[in-house]
Order: sequence, then C-alpha cells, then structure tokens
Amino acid sequence: MMRSVLAVVAGLGVMVVMVALVEFIGHAVFPFPLPEGLDPKDPATIAAVLPNMPTGALLFPLLAYAAGSFLGAGTAAAISREHKRGTAIVVGSTMLVLVAANFAMLPVHPLWMVITGALIPLPFALLGWRVFR
Repeated sequence: MMRSVLAVVAGLGVMVVMVALVEFIGHAVFPFPLPEGLDPKDPATIAAVLPNMPTGALLFPLLAYAAGSFLGAGTAAAISREHKRGTAIVVGSTMLVLVAANFAMLPVHPLWMVITGALIPLPFALLGWRVFR
C-alpha cells in the first residue's frame, strides 16, 4: 500500500514536470503576444490575449496534458506493485481535475479546446499504464 502511495506521488511529480516542460517549449515556439505594460500573470490580461493566439499555441497545453498524463501515470504504474492501474487512474484523474480548474479559472478558451482537454487525461493515463506496467 505504501509503495502505491509513493508511486502516485512520483507519478504526480513527473506529471507536473512534463506539463511545465511542454508548456515551456510551447511558449518558446509561440511567444505570448503581450502588449507593453500588462502583467502576464493577470487573468484579465490572459483573457484578453487568448482569443488572438494561433491554433498551434493552443495545441501545446493539450500536448502538455497528454504527455503529463501518459508519463505520470506510466511512472506510477511502473513503481507500484499491486495497484498499477489504480495508481495510473489516480494520476490521470488528478490531471483531469487540474485541467477543469484551469478552464474554469479562464473561461475564454475555445470550446474545442475545453472538450479536447477534458477528454485527454484519462485515456492517456490508461495508455501510460498499458505501456509501463
């Protein structure tokens, strides 16, 4: 049981690092078009700029969710002995909650992005379980 808990913690750590890494790459490829003097951490600023972002820039967060779910769940499944699928589902479910929170905090995302973002975490977590078990 303790090994499964540690597996989930490790999987969540890998998930967070992967999301940050992929989103960092996305920001390097598609720099945030921020007007002079506006704070990039202000939700109102993000809401104003987001509708004008290119589609490629909007695909990077979805790629980050997929990579984070896949590798985080795969890590949890690889470490766990008894509950491989369960640990992967916990990691994927956590990603789903975080994705939903992100879209709820910034409700200006296009509908296609919200739907796709909600559909990504659990299938990719199960794929990670399948590959790394």
